[in-house]
Amino acid sequence: MPTARLRSRRTKTMPANEWPADRKIGLVLEGLRGQRTVAELCREAGISTTRYDQWRQEFLDTARTSIANTLPHHHALNERIRQLEAENIHLQAQVRIFRDLAVAD
Repeated sequence: MPTARLRSRRTKTMPANEWPADRKIGLVLEGLRGQRTVAELCREAGISTTRYDQWRQEFLDTARTSIANTLPHHHALNERIRQLEAENIHLQAQVRIFRDLAVAD
């Protein structure tokens, strides 16, 4: 009986290569949470644990690359913010000087 139920589930699921990215990510995240076993998740989804492992690795590689690419950009933005703050302080000082000169005339 469980075999028939498993077969019927598999025929209702889409092939693993046709899964949209958001469903793959959802399955991988559910597996990473660890509340259920990966084997159980894969069985219900109708995919092999090897396929899940491939998706998990793709997910982690993409996240790692994204973080690595974001960090240098983040540092560059922080440096630009520091430059703009320094320029703002300088301009505020000039505004005070011009205002004092205008009042003195």
